[in-house]
Order: sequence, then structure tokens, then C-alpha cells
Amino acid sequence: MRPEERENYRYSHGAENPIRKEEQVMFSLLSNGNGKKLLDVGCGIGTIALELQKKGFEVTGVDFSDVAVSKCQQKGLNAIVSDVDEAGLKFPDKSFDVVWAGDVIEHVFDPIFLFEEMARILKDNGRLLATVPNNFPMRKRLNIFLTGKSIQSNIYRKLRQCKHHTFFSWELLIYMLSEAKLSVDRYFSIYKIPKTKLQRITSNKIIGRLFGRIFIVSAHKSSACVE
Repeated sequence: MRPEERENYRYSHGAENPIRKEEQVMFSLLSNGNGKKLLDVGCGIGTIALELQKKGFEVTGVDFSDVAVSKCQQKGLNAIVSDVDEAGLKFPDKSFDVVWAGDVIEHVFDPIFLFEEMARILKDNGRLLATVPNNFPMRKRLNIFLTGKSIQSNIYRKLRQCKHHTFFSWELLIYMLSEAKLSVDRYFSIYKIPKTKLQRITSNKIIGRLFGRIFIVSAHKSSACVE
């Protein structure tokens, strides 16, 4: 099954895009939009795009699922069908104030190209807000060491497929951003308290790298690399 067919099936059968803790953190990094232009990459059915509209942004959404885009349009959202792996982001240079990329970069085949496209369409003072999973927290490193199992093992046994094409560490994320001339200005990670359902937010990079389940970054266009 092709990726877009898989997503069309999911959205046709009621899949949603819930607002989770990481999206709440991203929302907190944005002030009132005041008509600024925002691109939601991988917009899904538009749940997040609607909230961004309420914050005053002029939102455009892109997704490779025509079912998802149709549901966005039914909600009155400006959304288009586009496969960013094949076509990049079909917008002029420096056309957006904000690019929002939550839970999308790990799903594309060429994330460096996508980061470069995001940098291209951002205005000089624009911002990228993005999340990627931390695929190498301490618990997963220990599991690999003790069992020898691939980090993909459980997901293949459960779903027979893995939608993530890139397995991110903090080092790899920073390398890819720097290749696209993007520099991190704010960083957060979310980690779980062991044996509970509680989640905590941290801006401590060491804690995030060792225990976080997801990285959240705000980045801007720059010629400098982030250490």
C-alpha cells in the first residue's frame, strides 16, 4: 500500500489529529498572528490549522492525503494536496512568516530537502516550529543493548509497517537543520515519569536527549550552525 493510500484509508475511517502536549508547547511559542502567513506542513484534517486560525494567522495547509485535504476544505480551511517528497513546497521564496511542522519530518524520505524548502519559503525574520521523535532515549538504548532488538521491531509486529523513515537523535536533527541554514533559538523535550502517565516538559538538553520522547524546536534562518 502506498503511503498516501494508507493515510487516505485512515482518514476515511475516522482518524484524527489530536492536540497533544507537544502541540500545546508549540502554541505557547506563538503570539497573536495578526494576519501573518503560516504554512501547516502535513495538516491532516485541519484540527491544528483551525486553532492557528483562531490565533489570528492566515493559514495554508498542505498534505499528501486528498481525503484529509477535502476534510480541511469542508471546514473552510485553505488546504492543497501536495507530496513534499516529490514536489517540495510549491510556494515562492520568502512567502511565509511561520512554518509549522508537527509530527511530519520523520515521515518524509528526504528530510534535509524538506528543511531546505522550509527555509526557502520563510521570510528573513520567519520561524520554523517543528517536532521530531527522539528515537534514542536511554530506555531504548538499554533495550537494544540487552535484547538486540531493532527499534522498529515492536511497530512491525504490531502494524506490519513503520511510517517513520528517519530515526532522530538530537545530533542528527541539529545536523539537518544546519544543512538547511536553520538555527535553533528555543528547544523543549517531553519526557514521561516512570511507572506513571505523567509527562513533563524540559528545556534541559541533557535530560531531553537521555529521557525525552520528542524534541520540539523553534528555529530561524541563519548562516550559523548550532552546536
